[in-house]
Amino acid sequence: MQDNSFELLEAKVMTAVRRIQELKAENEALAGRRDELERLVEALKDQVSRTQEELSAVRQQAAVVARWEDKRRLIEEKVGGLLETLESID
Repeated sequence: MQDNSFELLEAKVMTAVRRIQELKAENEALAGRRDELERLVEALKDQVSRTQEELSAVRQQAAVVARWEDKRRLIEEKVGGLLETLESID
């Protein structure tokens, strides 16, 4: 009976050892995947930062264009008014 108990214990220990090895391999794979995802997150953060900088620059350019457009419209109105004045002199 004692031999049977030892065999049963040995089988359970071997099962536990195999499971521990499986879990260790799985843990290593998960750690590798985590590292890969962390690198991806950093790359995406860098991309977001660059995109935000580009967006800020584009917004500044759009503001400059809007100011120039306002000035162009004002000049056009003044020139139109002067032309009307000149035409009314006839």
